[in-house]
Amino acid sequence: MPSFRVENVFECSESTFWEKVFFDAEYNRRLFYDELHFSEWRELEHKDEGERVHRFVKAQPPMGDLPGPLKAAIGDGAGYEERGVFVRATRRYDANVQPNRLSDKVTVTLIFRTEPLEGQRCRRIVDGTVVARVFLIGSMLEQRMVEDLRRSYEKSAAFTNRFLSEKGWQ
Repeated sequence: MPSFRVENVFECSESTFWEKVFFDAEYNRRLFYDELHFSEWRELEHKDEGERVHRFVKAQPPMGDLPGPLKAAIGDGAGYEERGVFVRATRRYDANVQPNRLSDKVTVTLIFRTEPLEGQRCRRIVDGTVVARVFLIGSMLEQRMVEDLRRSYEKSAAFTNRFLSEKGWQ
């Protein structure tokens, strides 16, 4: 069960990150389509209940070159659905990711949180776990998914700071 952590520093406060950036439609459109080159990223549900925000997303990331056994198992068009809940009091977003292929055998959980830093900056911390219960290729699939997630979060961090600068948000 591979777990991973990614930490990135953003040039904004925690409240700016959560209230102006993370759920912003323009930010997400540009991040997922322009920066990460997803063929699909749609927010199917967004319910703000004051203390909690529920979000349901359907997405299709680029697959890149896959080793033969992975390509045979998941094909070309693997996407996912993400169901997440943001709790304002704790500034934490918990998400369960359900792949559209091998969904009964692959589990991905993600926890996003932030911590304040000096000078109107914050650190985003993403803790994730990937479990693939697939005969012969489970560990290969887990490793590939963790690598893709890490790469994606690093690219998103650079984009986020450019977006913040462009908007003049702190």
